[in-house]
Amino acid sequence: MNGVYAKTKSLCPVCAGECEATYREEADGIFLHIECPAHGGTVEQAERDVGFFKKSYETDYSPPPPHLVLPVTYRCNLNCRYCYTLSNSGGPLPEDRSIDRLLEITREFPGNVTLIGGEPTVRHDLFDLIRAAKAQRPDQRLSLGTNGQRLRELSYVQALMSSGLDFVFLSVNDVAYEASPQVHENKVTALENCATLGIPVWLHRTVDAIDQLDTLPVLLETYRKTIFQVTVRAVKPFGTSYPASEVFVSDMAFHLGVEHDCRKGVNPFNRFVRLAGKKVKLSSWTNDLPRVEPLDSRYLISSDVMTSFHRGMRMDEVLLRRMVQGRGRRPPQPEFLPCSRSATGRPLNLPEDLLDSPQVPRLCPGRGDARALFP
Repeated sequence: MNGVYAKTKSLCPVCAGECEATYREEADGIFLHIECPAHGGTVEQAERDVGFFKKSYETDYSPPPPHLVLPVTYRCNLNCRYCYTLSNSGGPLPEDRSIDRLLEITREFPGNVTLIGGEPTVRHDLFDLIRAAKAQRPDQRLSLGTNGQRLRELSYVQALMSSGLDFVFLSVNDVAYEASPQVHENKVTALENCATLGIPVWLHRTVDAIDQLDTLPVLLETYRKTIFQVTVRAVKPFGTSYPASEVFVSDMAFHLGVEHDCRKGVNPFNRFVRLAGKKVKLSSWTNDLPRVEPLDSRYLISSDVMTSFHRGMRMDEVLLRRMVQGRGRRPPQPEFLPCSRSATGRPLNLPEDLLDSPQVPRLCPGRGDARALFP
């Protein structure tokens, strides 16, 4: 045990700088050891089941069609436990991109686009944006990633349809996961409204406990005519809060009883299964740059730089934390798990002097290669 399984490159969780990394097989799973020149070593667990991990990691993958995940705001109407955008941290947020800027981005992008936040429905001009985007590129599929709170109003869903939206990427988690039963109820009402009006839904569920999967089959069966695809994502140590324990793709597959029916996903860190007659992607996030980036969606970070989706998530987390600190505030400090630890085993805490670190990028309006901002 503790032998090196594979070498790769990853991102430092403190500064998002590109680092050398190695996978090591240990007694309780596969761990990714990340070595940052500025912040030292950290360790993240990649999987619990070693054989399950190796089968996926040793498979070849083909790039999917191009897809852009485009934040249209960093504001939000919820205060989720696991928020990478720090939307309700009490600090300043980047200004919403103008409709003209968003249209410029979507016009130039060669694939389909998902508008996200924060929460995109807090924009009062969202319908105008969707109409203009569909007018300039009728062939471009346009979807909306939303927490569903505004979609509890049937008239709001009708307005989305009238604007030309192609489908909704709707977050509907188990009630035990949500901040309150009312939030969950609003999401189910949003799903019901989509079903009533016939707008297709790509369902997204985030889990931080394995039993939060148990209510999914009934939901899929109830709304089988509306839900056309499903993504289930396990919470990772990331953002404003970290889970008390981690769930891995193998855990989900075994819990659902589909461990022998898993098909390869879009990268080594997810698998496709069938559940209640629906195609379901069981997924987790691991910043393995050589294995993920060639297959990843594109993402526009808060400094207006285009990068890959998973790299961009980490970069935005660092940028937004720095933005909060730059205004004299201390960003929320997540409690790190034992499996997200320094190389010495001590908890990995964000340093007080993060603002002055040479690895932390300066916010700038310029565009270019993201790697120039994050050495």
